[in-house]
Amino acid sequence: MTENEYLTPEHALAYLAKADGIPHRTEGEAVLLSFVPTTAQRILDLGTGDGRLLGLLHAHCPNANLVGLDFSPTMIAAAKARFQADPRVEIRHHDLNDSLPADRFDVVVSSFAIHHCPDDRKRSLYSEVYDLLEPGGLFCNLEHVSSPTDALHSRFLTGMGAS
Repeated sequence: MTENEYLTPEHALAYLAKADGIPHRTEGEAVLLSFVPTTAQRILDLGTGDGRLLGLLHAHCPNANLVGLDFSPTMIAAAKARFQADPRVEIRHHDLNDSLPADRFDVVVSSFAIHHCPDDRKRSLYSEVYDLLEPGGLFCNLEHVSSPTDALHSRFLTGMGAS
């Protein structure tokens, strides 16, 4: 991602400090997990951050191999520390503004990452995700989107505890 604030350790660490308190995040994660078959064998997490969602998927899919992609050195270090002794998990440096690596997955997920990409890249990224999926594969994206009005956006920010 180009000049994203998550490249600075201060911003990445500030986000990690408040990530667990994002309103309704756990409910969203529970819904996402409810769609993922526990028999999935290969799972890709786009914008894995510190590996929070990857950890939930790790427990949910006991036989899966998991790959997390992120571009923030701070987030990559946190994710690698979380899974350092686990051969089922691979953390890779990758900017979502670049083409996805050629590979195949049963499930591709993302959580609060794709909104950082420009709109044109979002469209091409979704197409690339589709190409990575095994037949019958699944893509789940836990995300917020732009509000259609300033009033709704303000309400959303208030609900998130942001300004």
